[in-house]
Amino acid sequence: GGGGGGGGAGQGQGGRLVVRGSGTRRAHCVKASAALKYCVGKESLQDGSTLFKFSDEPPKEEPVVKEEPAPAAAAAAAAPAAVEEAKPKEMSKPKGFGGNKAASAIQPAVIIGAGRVGQALATMGGGKDVVLKRGDPFPADAPAGPIIVCTRNDVLDQVIFSIPPGRWADLVFLQNGVLQPWLEKQGLQNSTQMLAYFAVAKLGEDPTDGKTDLNPEGLTSITGKWAESVAARLHSAGLSCHVLSKEEYDVRMYEKLIWICSFMVVGASHGGCTVGEVCSSHRGQLADIIDELAGVVSSNYGVTFPPRLVDRLYAYGQSVAHFPTAVKEFQWRNGFFYDLSEKAQASGQEDPAPRHTKLLTALNVLA
Repeated sequence: GGGGGGGGAGQGQGGRLVVRGSGTRRAHCVKASAALKYCVGKESLQDGSTLFKFSDEPPKEEPVVKEEPAPAAAAAAAAPAAVEEAKPKEMSKPKGFGGNKAASAIQPAVIIGAGRVGQALATMGGGKDVVLKRGDPFPADAPAGPIIVCTRNDVLDQVIFSIPPGRWADLVFLQNGVLQPWLEKQGLQNSTQMLAYFAVAKLGEDPTDGKTDLNPEGLTSITGKWAESVAARLHSAGLSCHVLSKEEYDVRMYEKLIWICSFMVVGASHGGCTVGEVCSSHRGQLADIIDELAGVVSSNYGVTFPPRLVDRLYAYGQSVAHFPTAVKEFQWRNGFFYDLSEKAQASGQEDPAPRHTKLLTALNVLA
């Protein structure tokens, strides 16, 4: 062999070739005794040299052993497309309607009122809310978020005066009826207000959203400082809630007022029948009262209702057909319209809602 890089090579005995030095060699075979030799191995020696071993026979090739895949893996590899096709696609939910938000993302709140609605709202908060019963002292370490009032209208004075005035801006009201005159009297006209179109049948049960055929997107609406926060709480439970401007909210507030006043007075006039029976048996009379009360609101407050008001309120009535009817919380509901009737007549004008007044008189609810 030839030398290079400061090293040398020599032919050893017995078919061996020893390479010494720092040079690099690639030896596949050498010619010895006029016979072709095959390199069948090599090893490094202690002095840094490399010993190559040769043979007359070519080296035996190792058979390649193919590893068998497990039965399940083989089946998956055999038909990956079929398996992929078989996977059902996950349905996405509309944005803002019941997303899977963790309870930890919900703004902690103080909830006043431990009834059906109050407990339902607290469940949505994942245990981070402070729930107070009516009459409980307001805690000094209460969360800095919304204060949601879930009590009857007739105890609202008692509730707000139990809360430090510095926290009044955090109040959230979700009572039925017209709150605006009372709110203005207390200096709370800019408070957060919500129209709750969901129902909780029994304490501890999940709320049912008041969606209808005409309003499948839901009707619950909110406006004010804590509107986004409370809406997110409802969305986390799969309930709809629309954040509105004050002007948009007022239109819906008057709609709900007309709904509860018309259905309750008509149903109470027929023995306290259910809302569903008002829909099925007294629709004509109901439509007359709705039109009459809507005219009162429009003429006094300049509110223009979207088309199909009667159909919209009728559809919601069908969604809560099991509700009983009764004229309650008069000051906040039917009393709002009766006061306008009295004022009109006192100024020499005709009663703007004579059918409504006649039904109230027959029910003997006018003081």
